[in-house]
Amino acid sequence: MHLLHMINDLLWQWILPPLLVITALCCGAQSGWLPLSRFSRMLRTTYGTLLQKQAPHSAHKPSQRQIFATALAATMGTGNLVGTAAAISLGGAGALFWMWISALLGMLLVYAENVLGIHFRRKNGLGGTLAYLHEGIGSKALTLLFAICCMGASLGMGNLAQSNALALALKGVGIPLPCSALITVLCTALILSGGAARIGSVTEWLMPMLCGGYLLGCGILLSRHAQQLPTVMLQILREAFGIRAMGGGIAASALLHSMSIGIRRGIFSNEAGLGSSALLHMEAEGTAQQQGNWAAAEVFADTVLCCTATALVLLTTLSPAALYGSSDGAALLLRAFSSGFGRWAAWFLAICIALLAFATLIGWYRCGLAAFRYLFGTKQDSIFCLLYLFTAFAGALGRAEWVWLLCDLCNGCMALPNCIGLLRLLPVLHRVHTASSSRFLHDSAKNA
Repeated sequence: MHLLHMINDLLWQWILPPLLVITALCCGAQSGWLPLSRFSRMLRTTYGTLLQKQAPHSAHKPSQRQIFATALAATMGTGNLVGTAAAISLGGAGALFWMWISALLGMLLVYAENVLGIHFRRKNGLGGTLAYLHEGIGSKALTLLFAICCMGASLGMGNLAQSNALALALKGVGIPLPCSALITVLCTALILSGGAARIGSVTEWLMPMLCGGYLLGCGILLSRHAQQLPTVMLQILREAFGIRAMGGGIAASALLHSMSIGIRRGIFSNEAGLGSSALLHMEAEGTAQQQGNWAAAEVFADTVLCCTATALVLLTTLSPAALYGSSDGAALLLRAFSSGFGRWAAWFLAICIALLAFATLIGWYRCGLAAFRYLFGTKQDSIFCLLYLFTAFAGALGRAEWVWLLCDLCNGCMALPNCIGLLRLLPVLHRVHTASSSRFLHDSAKNA
């Protein structure tokens, strides 16, 4: 147990934050800072097409809208709610600013991951991160390490942690843990039995309803405290750079603490750099640049929209004495929403957390299955499905600290080979970007 604590502290506090930042900046430099340099175009070609009628697609393959919904489901877990509350409580209001910075870096990372994942995709089903590690840099050792850790993260953070959060949320409104476990397993089995198409169909209607409902609830609370928003925005900027409220001056320790908490929590929230995004987009029929834009749109929705709404609700409804220093993010959220929704706040949060956790659970199945197929072939899918269902049942019944430490370790160990692969493939990323930009300019001139 102590050894796992030490390894995770080393990995998540000292190795991954600078490694992910450096990798993101290097990828941005080689891809022309896409999608940030064409941010409005990215939003227009992703969010702007969600309500348009889509072309018919195979019954056995998900559509672009379903892939987007599934990837968003895998990304937007309970960390967006409870994790954001913990970040603000421990890192101050300035942590939100650094979460925004992590979102910008994350958009650069997932864009590069998906461009390379589509570029190296093979007809045998190998795609995403597995493809550019195996085919791109030709390292079976790194691919094997990534696949093992990805499967572990899928069963752990993507399954155990989510089913446990779901069960605890429902327990708060009077539903016993065994009932939650049984319901979770039955619903999960029903959805997974339909394959990628059914997962996509469920997330396609679940995620807009869930995200829209949660943001609507946040919007109602923020409208009641609208007069505090300018003060809160100034507080976020002031605390982000360690500026003291009284007397001026800059506290370097406060700046570094806020930066550390915000960037780490932002990375954990949007999962950029882990390589999971490329696995979820590897079946898409669009171009590499299109999938990069869709992945960046997912990070934007996850951190800039959802996490920001959560943080602003906390900062406008709770006093500093009630907010800062608490490690119980769920209790803070309940207190904040209770100020506007009263006794209905518990039900509102329970439903949001439970559905977010369930969406993440079914979304991460696709990542784990891709890794399992690389390790054991495509004929053993039923074994992984049964293992996934058993893990969901066990997670809903209890929680062991060593399991969560192991989950953090698997997540971190996914990022290491992924970052190595991205850094080694920077020349390829530059060539793909140059070629796609040339085609874009040629098409634009032709249409003009």
